[in-house]
Amino acid sequence: MKQLINKTAARHLLSLALIVCMACLWSGCSDDNDVEFITDTSLSILQENRASLEYLLSSSAYGTAPGTFPESSKQILNTAINELDTHIAKLKNGEGITDSALESLVAKTNQAIDSFKNSRLYNLSETARELIRKLNAKAAEYETLLEDNTVWGDHKGQYPIDSKTILQKAIDDLYAVSERAQSGAITNFTQELFDDAMASAEEQKQKLEATKWEEDHITWNLFVDGNKGGYIDFGYNEDYVRFGADNHQSFTIELWVNVKEFCSKSGEDNSTFLASYVSSPRSGWRVQYRKSSGKDYMRGTMAHWQNEGPKDPEWWEPRASVPNPRNNWTHFAFAVSDDGVPGFSPPQSHSKACVFVNGTQTGDVIRVGEAWRTYLEDGCVDKKMPLTGFCRLGSDQVTREEYFSGYLKYIRIWKSVRSRDEIRLSSLGETDVDPNDPNLVAAWDFEVLGSQPTGTIIPDLTGRHTATLKGPDGTYKWVESTTIAIQ
Repeated sequence: MKQLINKTAARHLLSLALIVCMACLWSGCSDDNDVEFITDTSLSILQENRASLEYLLSSSAYGTAPGTFPESSKQILNTAINELDTHIAKLKNGEGITDSALESLVAKTNQAIDSFKNSRLYNLSETARELIRKLNAKAAEYETLLEDNTVWGDHKGQYPIDSKTILQKAIDDLYAVSERAQSGAITNFTQELFDDAMASAEEQKQKLEATKWEEDHITWNLFVDGNKGGYIDFGYNEDYVRFGADNHQSFTIELWVNVKEFCSKSGEDNSTFLASYVSSPRSGWRVQYRKSSGKDYMRGTMAHWQNEGPKDPEWWEPRASVPNPRNNWTHFAFAVSDDGVPGFSPPQSHSKACVFVNGTQTGDVIRVGEAWRTYLEDGCVDKKMPLTGFCRLGSDQVTREEYFSGYLKYIRIWKSVRSRDEIRLSSLGETDVDPNDPNLVAAWDFEVLGSQPTGTIIPDLTGRHTATLKGPDGTYKWVESTTIAIQ
């Protein structure tokens, strides 16, 4: 059963409450029988509508005094009650009712309440009645604007959703003055009082107009379809892979990833987020997803000397089991230091490389005691291997491998080990960086607030590097953040 209480119905019920409250001033009724509008079943909906009308009929004051209702107004409510009784009886006898018929009956109840309420106008002057009609018309005009979804949003020329409260206040204030005038609470509703109410409403409307967006206020994220040939080429720069003196290098890779489709290549279980890596001879680093033994892992890969070295470059992949990162933003950080990543306890657990998922260090580590495992970058420097996103390149620098489709944002490359607090804050959304930080190698947000970005070349925050979107048409695009979940 669809929900049948909309904003208009809610206003009618509020009006009903106000009417009854004013009627009580003359009739001495109590509030022991508060009306509730229940939407559990078709029968309960009609019964509660009937109870509302019956309560209004029996609790209102009738006569010729200001704020009372003429005796003839009872017929408005009785007609609506009789129609509801007919349908209630049918439902009790096992007959059904369509949603549209049910909505029509609820609408008629609201119309009866409006007609009954407006019947109090008979004991007011024609001038007062006309002013009240104008107040209600202005409130209805604002309600139409409030319910027009096309004018609310984050695009240029739209009102922010939060600004609905401004317009709602104007509507509520207009109806409140109208109700007081009809009920007799305002004993002499003058042109001056009307003008004050309209001026106040117009002031609220101007406040609303002042909030209208002059430019798009939308968050855009970069979608890259790696499975169809898209990727990001950051170009080659020694800064991407060499992070200090040999055997004493330190770096941290941070990013957010939202996977839409893992690598579609048959037999491939890796999906590389970011890589500056050569597989033969092994050199550099990469961060990626891999499914192994039915579990989801995020990994950081670093090339290093094998066994007692220095000989035969090898690679090591500290990994952490994670919830499936598909359709979820996940923060991932890979920290490496030949001299040891600080913060491990006890000392024998001190690590050269570890990973962080959503701000928490977890998974495998490379121990400081394994002295030969020092980071290697020579092969990447010799081959001038480009840094790439959404895949890694083969040694020919052409063949894409381990690609995937989805989103990356807030990519940060540091030539130092970030502290645990810094990584935790990044995972909580503290993504601002100082472009002049001497330890910041490169940074791209790939999340833009404003108009939809254009172009294929994107400078980094430091101003020293650029990223180039590559691939066939349609394999990369900027997507409004609210639609990411259904991309």
